[in-house]
Amino acid sequence: MNRRKKTGFLLGMSLLPVLARASSMHQTIPRPVPQAAHPYTAVLVWHDVVGYKTVWFDTLTSTFKSQIAEIHKDGFHIITLPQLLAHLTKGTALPSRPLMLCFDDNNQGIFRNAFPVLEKYHYPFTLFVHTAYVGVTTSKRHNTWQQLKQMQDSGLALVQSLTASHPENIRLLNNARITRELDVSRHSIELHLGTPVYAFVYPCDVYSMRVAEDVWKAGYKIAFTEDWGNAGASPNMYEIHRYPAILRFQQCLQDVIRGHH
Repeated sequence: MNRRKKTGFLLGMSLLPVLARASSMHQTIPRPVPQAAHPYTAVLVWHDVVGYKTVWFDTLTSTFKSQIAEIHKDGFHIITLPQLLAHLTKGTALPSRPLMLCFDDNNQGIFRNAFPVLEKYHYPFTLFVHTAYVGVTTSKRHNTWQQLKQMQDSGLALVQSLTASHPENIRLLNNARITRELDVSRHSIELHLGTPVYAFVYPCDVYSMRVAEDVWKAGYKIAFTEDWGNAGASPNMYEIHRYPAILRFQQCLQDVIRGHH
């Protein structure tokens, strides 16, 4: 082997561990266990629940009441975030027709309009909260820590992370800034509510594998998108499917029903 070829060969060999680590990074992110694909499990997400709409993705209170009544009438079983996590990571059994309910953005309509309905049916739910806006009014009013605690103290609500400042495009942030968003949000929730924080939602449903890796490295166990489908068949634990209720409520229920036949 001549000197030029030998140098190129050695350089190539020296890069192999680096290339191997880079190519295996995405594979390292944990995936749901294979048995989690059954039964078909859906996560439904709402944003604000209001008397009248101010943005297109608001849900009217009357519509929300009808949706929850339909879920009850058709025999769906509402599961908690810890139940979903155990199912995805350990294959822990779930009841038939499982649904997890959640809300993004911490708008006050959740406390004033959705919470009483969920209390009536005793349905558990998860709130994904941007902590820098707790108790702050922007274009909408956001729940205070006291209101979040009241929902949590009911035994129905679990509060988790939607970052601190809700960046519209988290992909534009460097890794250090993303990690700070994750850490500040988690510490704020744990400080005010005493809640272990291990679940995350990408603001505006904008994410990438780099961002997902940052969430994983920050110690979160699960992260959700708004890409609909069977949660147990999600590509990995940081791209867990959710159905946006404003667009796919009926499809969600039908998918779960069909998945049990």
